[in-house]
Order: sequence, then structure tokens, then C-alpha cells
Amino acid sequence: MTAEIVEFLKVFIPLFVVIDPFGAMLIFMGLTSGMNHGETRVVTMDAVIYGFIILLFFAILGNYLLYFFGITIQAIEIAGGAILLIMGINMVREGDRPSSAGGNVEKDIGIVPMATPLLAGPGAISLVIILMNGGYYNLIFTIISLILVFVIIFLFFEFSERILNLMGAKVLKAMTRVLGLLVAGFAIQYILDAISIIATTLH
Repeated sequence: MTAEIVEFLKVFIPLFVVIDPFGAMLIFMGLTSGMNHGETRVVTMDAVIYGFIILLFFAILGNYLLYFFGITIQAIEIAGGAILLIMGINMVREGDRPSSAGGNVEKDIGIVPMATPLLAGPGAISLVIILMNGGYYNLIFTIISLILVFVIIFLFFEFSERILNLMGAKVLKAMTRVLGLLVAGFAIQYILDAISIIATTLH
């Protein structure tokens, strides 16, 4: 039993760190400021459900899908990084959830950018693909770990409204601008990592 627990933790801990529920909660708080409970619940459910489905999909079919379409993980990193960069710039400029993104923001942000690329981002997608390349236990542990991580994310998002009420609008607006810088930084890092791997491959 101890050996199985250790093997499970070897799968769960990297997934938890890469998906980063703590960081996702902070960004969720910034993007949902000014929403009522019903609206934040919709965003929460969209982010959790679609984020989980995306990662489960890539866990099961990722290798075959990328090979079939000739898409590399580096391409996903650059695409995801571009989406995050636009979102981060909007957060810094507006100090609020990015209304200039177009469409109905309240309905859309649960899927983009929360579900993807923030929760089911290129790092998480590539990690689940790698983890599923192991044996039978890796397959089971990866799916169980995904379920647990997204249960934790749901709890973090669900109780974030209480934190919002304690912080106040001005503090949250300032924090959103700072988080925008972090989001932009994550985006550029994704792109740089992809370019670095591509350059290494070419050499």
C-alpha cells in the first residue's frame, strides 16, 4: 500500500503544482470582480467542467491527436501563451475583467481563459500526456489525480466570493493589475520555453 501511495503522489503533486489551484483562484477573483453569486457560480462550473474535460481528453487521446494533426506541444505553448498575453494586457490596462475581449464576458471567461489556457494550459496538457505514457497504474493515478485537483479548484473558486467581500473593490482592482502582469509573464514564459525547445531541436 505504501508503494502505491508514493507512486500516486508522484503523479498527483506535479499535476497540482502545474495546474496551480492557488494561482488560478487569484486570477479567478480578479476576473469575476463585480459579478453576483449566480454569475460566479456559472464561471466556476464552466472552468471546472471544461478544464477537466480538456485535460481528460488529452490524457486519453493527446498523443494520437497531436500526431494526427502534426501539432507539437511547442505550438500549443505558443498559442496558449498568446491568449494569456492578450488577457494579461487587458487586466493591466483596465484593472478589471477584460470587457474589451468581446462577447459576453460573464458567459465566456469560465471557458476562456479560466478552463483553458489557465487550468488546462500547455504545461498541464503536456504533463498529462507524459503521465499517461506510463503503465496501468499511471493511467488510473492520473485520472484520479485530475478529479481530486479539480475538486480542490471548485472549492477554492466557490469560497473566493467571501475573500472578495473582505478585500473591497479598490484593493481588488489594484491586485487585478498586478495579477495582469503575472499573467502576461506566464504567457511570455510559455512562448520562450517553446522557442527554447524548438531552437534546441534545430541544433
